[in-house]
Amino acid sequence: MLVLSLFFCLCAYCGDTVRPGLEGIEHSQPSQEEAAFLAAVGKPLMDGLDVTEAMQAWFDGRLLETQQKPDQAKAKWSEALSKLDNLKPLPVAPFEPAPDATFTKVAHLTLRRHPEVAFHVVTWKCGTITEYGVLMFPRRLKENARYPLILYCHGAAFGIPLSFSDFLANMVKQGYVVIAPAMRGEPLFQTDLNFKGKILKCDGEIENLDGEVDDCLSMLAAAWKLPYVRPNEFAMLGHSFGAGVGLLTAARAGAQAKAVVSYDAWLVNPQRYYWDRMRRGPRNWDSWEDYCNQPVQQQLLGLVKRSVILHADKLQCPMLLFMGGAYNGSVFHQSHADFTARLTQLGKPFEYVLVPGGDHNFVLRLLSAPALFAREQQNAFLEKHYPPLH
Repeated sequence: MLVLSLFFCLCAYCGDTVRPGLEGIEHSQPSQEEAAFLAAVGKPLMDGLDVTEAMQAWFDGRLLETQQKPDQAKAKWSEALSKLDNLKPLPVAPFEPAPDATFTKVAHLTLRRHPEVAFHVVTWKCGTITEYGVLMFPRRLKENARYPLILYCHGAAFGIPLSFSDFLANMVKQGYVVIAPAMRGEPLFQTDLNFKGKILKCDGEIENLDGEVDDCLSMLAAAWKLPYVRPNEFAMLGHSFGAGVGLLTAARAGAQAKAVVSYDAWLVNPQRYYWDRMRRGPRNWDSWEDYCNQPVQQQLLGLVKRSVILHADKLQCPMLLFMGGAYNGSVFHQSHADFTARLTQLGKPFEYVLVPGGDHNFVLRLLSAPALFAREQQNAFLEKHYPPLH
């Protein structure tokens, strides 16, 4: 079984550059002046406030530090601290219209354990980007029936895990149609499969919960054109990277999203992941140094765009949020504490379940005790909020 879903070398900008001043930062010890700024900037950063000037002074200090100018660096960090007063919120840009798309069938595969499930590889366009994904549906469709739709958003950025096909096939047999995008910059599957001598790969680059949301919305638009699918509604099921993408997709879809099941979502609060790297904390965003090569305000606006928390007011459907309990205390748990606090403040319907003994990838081990524990709750949740076609 492939278990490659915990993947943090993700990048919006290829991950092969480092902003000057950040070289080897994780191995350095902050001075008193820098440490004071790092402690103070965390809350306004995570609250989505405009800390552009303060952050620019911090970056300037980092560059001076690497140029062996410690006194000038300390002065810059003291200046950065002084710029944290009277901050205003960064603007949250309105959502753009969802992209339209139409499927073209590429191939069909056979699931030996599930002969009653059709398993098609499809392609479509998201703007100028050619995408690939999977469409699964009952081979014997009920006459004149329209099936509820599940959008499955996979973890990591290696493509769809074929090892998870049993899980998805069982959802089809319950009475759903399932779609699963590979998402931009990724191969179709985590295991290389040749299609007429070609490994299928989506165009573009990994964007860390930005363009991937458009990938999901465009695939939904294509699926809703199928005569056996209920139009303009879906439930999202996602893991890790994909759960973060799926939560933002549900926010942009608004009332079209009927239910969300999220397993150990990544980057729910990107500001926290960003701050962790600044303060030499957990390394859960390996391409952060590359992301920082953008102008400071562009960085901050990019964090806002990717933040599920700052878009939580757009979430309208019931949510079931799973989190593995075996690594409690991680940034995943901290971010979900931020998220659930915001959902509670907004009065949004959600359940947060800490799964006993579950690590980050527990959902991929289908017969493990944590996976079985969660799946029973997942099925009951979907039966209540977005039931299959019986």
